[in-house]
Amino acid sequence: MKTKSIILTIAVTVVIAFSSIGALAVTKKSTIRVEGMKCKMCTGSVEKALKATPGVEKVEVSLERKEAVIEYNDEQVTEAKLREVINATGFKAVEQKPDSQ
Repeated sequence: MKTKSIILTIAVTVVIAFSSIGALAVTKKSTIRVEGMKCKMCTGSVEKALKATPGVEKVEVSLERKEAVIEYNDEQVTEAKLREVINATGFKAVEQKPDSQ
């Protein structure tokens, strides 16, 4: 009986260890400035394209702030790829320069 208990404990530990491997992927959040959007249809086009990108988990595109805020799995997609997707919609993903100090 004790052997069965030990085997069960090991089995449960292995299952938990393997299921947590997928949790190691980091969800990143990027804010990308987008030029050229003039209306809600423009923001909708950018949002739809980003949401269709594998690895993208959440998208918010703001016409007022002229930006897209994207949460994504960094093992499936890069920020550079997200910029390519935005540019492919006909708008321009603007590289933001770091603050100079």
